[in-house]
Amino acid sequence: MGMIKRFLKDSRAASQLISLAALLPIILFIIASTVNISVVSSMQTLVNEAAFEGARIGIKSDTSEQTAQMAVVNFGNGISGWKIGDRLSVNTAVNSGILTVEVRYTFTLLGGQQKTLVGKSSLRISDTP
Repeated sequence: MGMIKRFLKDSRAASQLISLAALLPIILFIIASTVNISVVSSMQTLVNEAAFEGARIGIKSDTSEQTAQMAVVNFGNGISGWKIGDRLSVNTAVNSGILTVEVRYTFTLLGGQQKTLVGKSSLRISDTP
């Protein structure tokens, strides 16, 4: 208790405490922004990979569109909200022998902001990567 009283009586210590209190919100904002950027980057990679995997597996099947949708759902198995209709939508189309898979995933960032990411991949059905 005596150490706290000495600290509060010292004008330099009080000045440093005020400076810290002023800088703390800025530091927390920088940390939260860094976390948000990292999460968005990781999720964008995941969505892009899910779209590619859906297209890759879909072109090998007789029911390309349905198989691609199942592959996308299975790719993100275990990720919160990774169910079609919840926060995930998968659109597939076959035009001129090309299977296109578009994946949209919505999630919440720190601070409550919702972000929707889109990944798209197209592969020719005759191709087999």
